[in-house]
Amino acid sequence: MPRISYYPVEKLDDPELRGYMERAARFGTPRPESQAVRAHVPAVLRSFSRNWQLSFRQGVMDHAIKELCRLYVSKSVECDYCGNQRSVSAREQGVGEADVDELLEFESSDRYEERQKAALAYASALVWAPHEADEALWDRLRAHFTDDQILELGYFVGLTFGQQRWIPTLDIGHREVLDRTRAGLAPDAARA
Repeated sequence: MPRISYYPVEKLDDPELRGYMERAARFGTPRPESQAVRAHVPAVLRSFSRNWQLSFRQGVMDHAIKELCRLYVSKSVECDYCGNQRSVSAREQGVGEADVDELLEFESSDRYEERQKAALAYASALVWAPHEADEALWDRLRAHFTDDQILELGYFVGLTFGQQRWIPTLDIGHREVLDRTRAGLAPDAARA
């Protein structure tokens, strides 16, 4: 059992809250288990879900790049729960498992375009060395992105980093809530 119980999804009377759970089952990120923990406090579930929708699924920055950054954070902070999730939309946009495999070595990999590497360098700086985000990094970012895109990416990385530091403390697992779908799971996690 998780350290904070899953709220009984069948008892969610509010259609907005039920909708967040359904979207989690359909889109894969976030997964239903973390949402079921957030559901204990409806304002938390609403706030997180709205921010996730606006900064991850929508927004001005390329969704596939945000997914690469989310997965970079997962791998670098060793959040296996989050690292075994995949955005269905990003998968449809071409983000595959080979892209995930080389994330921690993105700078030396020939798998990523310079645009992707700049975003990943920003995610790395935000997670590991924010005070070292120097003019060279900002020049690199501005060569590929607008200020609005950089702002959104920074906000999203901060949101996902916070979640990925919190989630491992909960001891939650995949397919424990709304176990109707394997949508949004990495191939190895989907087989389990």
